Amino acid sequence: MPPVSELPRSGSTAFVLAGGGAKGSFEVGALQYLIGEEGITPDIVTAASAGALAASVLAQARTLGEFVQRVQEIEDDILAMTRTDLVFGQQAWLQALQGTELGNSIASALTEGTRPPFPLGETRSRSEATGGRRRVMRRARRRRRRRMFRLLLGAGFRLPKARRKLRTSGSSALNLQPLADALRQGGPSGIGPIDQSLINRPGLQLRLAVTALRAGVLRYVTEDGTIVEDDALTPALGSASGPVDLVDGAVASASVPLVFPPHPMADDDYVDGGVLQIIPVHAAVQLGATRIIAVAAIPLALARDEHDYTTATAPHIGLRAMGMIGLAHRQRDNLAAALPPGTTLTTIDPVVDIVGLFEIEPGLLRINMDYGWLRAADVMAVGDAAIVAEVAAQTHMLVAARFEAWKLEETLWAQKVSAGSGEAGTLAMVRERKEQIRLAVEQRKQLGFPVPAECASWWSEFEVHAGTRPPHLPSGPTDRG
Repeated sequence: MPPVSELPRSGSTAFVLAGGGAKGSFEVGALQYLIGEEGITPDIVTAASAGALAASVLAQARTLGEFVQRVQEIEDDILAMTRTDLVFGQQAWLQALQGTELGNSIASALTEGTRPPFPLGETRSRSEATGGRRRVMRRARRRRRRRMFRLLLGAGFRLPKARRKLRTSGSSALNLQPLADALRQGGPSGIGPIDQSLINRPGLQLRLAVTALRAGVLRYVTEDGTIVEDDALTPALGSASGPVDLVDGAVASASVPLVFPPHPMADDDYVDGGVLQIIPVHAAVQLGATRIIAVAAIPLALARDEHDYTTATAPHIGLRAMGMIGLAHRQRDNLAAALPPGTTLTTIDPVVDIVGLFEIEPGLLRINMDYGWLRAADVMAVGDAAIVAEVAAQTHMLVAARFEAWKLEETLWAQKVSAGSGEAGTLAMVRERKEQIRLAVEQRKQLGFPVPAECASWWSEFEVHAGTRPPHLPSGPTDRG
């Protein structure tokens, strides 16, 4: 039993921040609304994986003004992480393949490859779904064999070196050492350092979920670096309790298995806390929270994906089955934690899925942040249930329209010179999406629902894209000059 001074306080507000990689950009927008517009600040923050990185930044705050500042830092950090070369280190075996088509293909699979299908994935034609199924599968197998042969041929003499390095660095493809360095002292990536002394101040309880590989259990890293058991209160036995550095706790919580290596702390090796608790509501309950606001990063119910998985590659099948489906199920299970009488749980969750787990496009991340802001406003709204539901449906439509506009604009950005009528048709489709967005925002305003101050740019300007706008394009989607 902890001393009386360490017992959880009653009447506390908890923020629970879920894992989900770059999908956590949704959480940034939600926090901006909760803190900046509603003025809600947490007494408790529990988090896992990507949410743990955000929670470590947030936990430096104590006043409303400080929380507003820290959320802005989290946004900056999320956008800085698109510079993967400065944030994620490559393991030695992957470095040996650097510059080859095989190495580039692996890197692409970890970034663009985790992005949700657009808009609903590839569909099969009626002929493929009936008489041509075997033929389609044979063609897919031949394409995979030809591609693999080409990749291996391109890697050439580097393969033996990569194979040797795989023996010592093959636990993952990437590592988080550059990120850990940035969280300790800053650096060229633009990610700001964390001040552990600010986190240690009284006034906020922090729990970062981590999974101990040797012990095979869930644990948490606290605000003072103590490692506690899955009840979020009891220190682990002996040297297993640490203390550890908060940056180590955050990095361990974000160490997605196979993508990043296990992170050693105290007497164990740790990986992503989301393996067991991707939305650690139970920890918030254990700490005495009576008002819990959980922010998810991944949709609780996945949209149907029309890919033909009988012809898909193993990584795509694994991402769908053990990745997205498994994560969605774990989220629902975590949110079903038993609540004591008088405790409320509010869940802010995305419905439209638009960014990859390791997204590298700032434009998509910004759309997802705005989505989090709007979704938080909808969930926190008080009023006629039918009107709130209608506005929420409009929010999902608006975000889907922005995603579609971004994708269409990408095709325009890829064209260095005018493509004539084809380009004009694409611009017309962009303008249609922009008009849908404008009308949805106007409807929100008329119904008295809040909108971000800068929302006019959603329909008056192009979305954010890598590189500069091709000179032959108009300055904005509504400019027909």
